Amino acid sequence: MKATTTFLLAIGFLLSFSLFAQPETIDLSTRGPQVGETLPEFSLPDQNGDLWTQESILGENGTMLVFLRSADW
Repeated sequence: MKATTTFLLAIGFLLSFSLFAQPETIDLSTRGPQVGETLPEFSLPDQNGDLWTQESILGENGTMLVFLRSADW
């Protein structure tokens, strides 16, 4: 009986927490460059130490930069 009561109290606590927890709102307009925005000139090394600039990666249709976060950062 005691284990059942403890279990029901734990479930009730978890349900009440999930009902009232509000997700954090993130304002994406304050996070880095926005879609379509022009980037400033840059030069960055790649994993091999080779230097890349905006001009060196620019194609005829523009450029898309994708940043992947490493698990060991």
